[in-house]
Amino acid sequence: MIAVLISIRPKWCEKIISGEKTIEVRKTRPKMDTPFKCYIYCTKPEEKLLTIMKDGDENYGETYHGKPVFIKTEKAPTTGLWDKRQKVIGEFLCDQIININGAGRIPSDAARPTCLEPAELHRYLGAATGYGWHISDLRVYDHPRDLWEFTGLRQTKYGLAPGPITRPPQSWRYVEEELWKD
Repeated sequence: MIAVLISIRPKWCEKIISGEKTIEVRKTRPKMDTPFKCYIYCTKPEEKLLTIMKDGDENYGETYHGKPVFIKTEKAPTTGLWDKRQKVIGEFLCDQIININGAGRIPSDAARPTCLEPAELHRYLGAATGYGWHISDLRVYDHPRDLWEFTGLRQTKYGLAPGPITRPPQSWRYVEEELWKD
C-alpha cells in the first residue's frame, strides 16, 4: 500500500504529540483518497546566526584561511525531542483533508486546530487554496526510525517506482506503507 512521509519542524511535532495540533496545513495534497497513513519526519531545528568572529576578536581561536568564521547554533532544543530530530518519530492516519481558502476569511475557530492564527495561514497560503490534513490515530514511536528504513516511491511514466530514500522530503513524498513494529 502507499503511504506518505511528511516533514514537520520540531515545534510542530511537539504540538502534534501533545494533541494540541490536529490539522497539518500544506499547499499540496497526495493524489489518493483518505484515509491514508502518514509517517512523521521530525526535521532539524532552525539555526540562527549567533555571531561573526573576525581575526583579532577576543575568544576567536583559529583562523580559517584568513576568513571570518560564522558561528551558528540550533535554536534551543525542544522538550523531549532532542534525540528524535532528523528521524521518523511516529505515524498518524490522515482520515480527512479539508480545503482552506487562503484568499477568503479564515475564522479563528477553523484555524485553532492548526495552531496558526488566521493571518499566519493567509501569509503561508497567499491567495491559493491550501489543504488541512486531519491527524487521527497518532502513534509516537518509542524508538525513532531512520529514513533509510523506508522505501520511497517516485512517479515515472509507468507509475510509481520504488527506490531508496536518501534525503528527507521538502514537504512530503510517497512511500511504501510499513507494518508498525514499535
